[in-house]
Amino acid sequence: MIIITITTCSQKSELALAFKCSNTKIESDLKYIDDIHKNYRISYPKHWKSSLYFDEYQSDIYLADTTKSLTSTYILNISQKKGNIEFNDDLKEKIYLNSQNQQLEILAYNQFNFINSPAIYVHSKGFRNNFSYQQINILKPTINSFFYIKIELYGDETIDNRLCEAIHYINLLQELK
Repeated sequence: MIIITITTCSQKSELALAFKCSNTKIESDLKYIDDIHKNYRISYPKHWKSSLYFDEYQSDIYLADTTKSLTSTYILNISQKKGNIEFNDDLKEKIYLNSQNQQLEILAYNQFNFINSPAIYVHSKGFRNNFSYQQINILKPTINSFFYIKIELYGDETIDNRLCEAIHYINLLQELK
């Protein structure tokens, strides 16, 4: 089996710059998946596992490379949820309380541009399932809904590389409607 990887050198996204991503090796043999409502699409490596979920309030895509151990990969959850969010102190307080409830320490809370509009990311760390754990949550408003994107990283090895690879794939997100 031959795996082809490419190194990205194109213009970096604000999120990639925030996490100091450089020359991330990514796979070029990609496929895409649309959410159940055909509102958004994301490209990802062909050998990854994908899963869809939806209910009347949200539509989710879960992605992971299940050929690797949990501490050698990452889990992506891309969700579009009904409702509106506003970047204000109330939202920030809810995020901090939620992190506290999950026993996560917030490392960064910043606003940035994502898919040509304002978004925020929250970088947290803690412990899950006896592993060190990092989580990046991204919130991006759309008309009458918002994107909630989560990157989950378990373990301590190659955190920066795994995070930057995840950011690369998240940047492939396309809004279809």
